Amino acid sequence: MTRLRALIRSDSLVHLTPKGRAEMTAYGVTTVLDLRSADELGRAPSPFADAFADGMHYVHRELIDDSNMNNIGDSKDMFERYAYIIDNRPKAFAGVFDAIADAEGGVVFHCFAGKDRTGLVAAMVLSLAGVAPEHIAADYCETDVQLAKQYEVWISEAPPEKRELFRDELRCPPDRILRVLEHFERKWGGVAAYLEGAGMAPSSIDRVASKLG
Repeated sequence: MTRLRALIRSDSLVHLTPKGRAEMTAYGVTTVLDLRSADELGRAPSPFADAFADGMHYVHRELIDDSNMNNIGDSKDMFERYAYIIDNRPKAFAGVFDAIADAEGGVVFHCFAGKDRTGLVAAMVLSLAGVAPEHIAADYCETDVQLAKQYEVWISEAPPEKRELFRDELRCPPDRILRVLEHFERKWGGVAAYLEGAGMAPSSIDRVASKLG
């Protein structure tokens, strides 16, 4: 069991209505942590980018920059994409986790779809908090339930010959995130060691873990 209303994974917030933003405040969210790239922000600016819009503190931490966004498309499968992001962006992850450590109140962290970049961050946070891998995998799989309708929209917009491959890429099976957790352990000595190696202070890592404890 982890603490409720502390950290919330989401897809893009650009379409939130005033009522939706009010609901976020009522839920206890005080910080919006935007993981999208600079190009994504240019195409769809955040409604929270103005200082303390709606009482929210907005933080932008580009988890994958635009050049690496292009490079991950060369990976043969989604696990390789995740491993590429982890191995090539430790400083970016440290920036994300420092922002979480420094935040007061509830934090919404989001990217575009709310499944890959945020999925990695969520798995890492849960691992720091001592959640068992099988429960982290179950949380990751919940993505498919929450985004089922949106998947069908995206798939319908893809070229017919690419739809089945796209459907497979969108899925969030448990073995993928379990392999990610194994990758952290095998190559980096675990999530905490990965973040500390990227320059994050142990005390800040502990603060992140305590947010869900």
